[in-house]
Amino acid sequence: MKWLVAACALLLCGLVGADRATEDEIKSLESQLNLLQQEQQSVYQQFQMIQELRRTELQAQNPQVIQNSPAYAGGSPPNYEDVVREKAERDYRINQYTEELNSLYAKYREIEDQKRLVLERLHALMQQR
Repeated sequence: MKWLVAACALLLCGLVGADRATEDEIKSLESQLNLLQQEQQSVYQQFQMIQELRRTELQAQNPQVIQNSPAYAGGSPPNYEDVVREKAERDYRINQYTEELNSLYAKYREIEDQKRLVLERLHALMQQR
């Protein structure tokens, strides 16, 4: 009888230890998930800023011509070399922004994949409880 009580006590201690380990892992996963969400939010904000910069450059690339615009009234026309140089610089910035947007999007998706793995593990642990 004493042996049975001792075995039950050991089994109960093992379950409590397992529960404690599970709870510790759950807390760790929740913390990790929180960090991933913060990082993903930061990446998304960077993406939005770069996207707006790119949009502005694209709009400047093809400005609307307004009849009787003060930019065209009087004065001499812009120097051809300056116009070509400005266009090349704008094209370069647009390409740089596009590459950065693609990189940020890939990073965002990578974080999303990491979050999915953490959530799956967290769900599995919650089911065990």
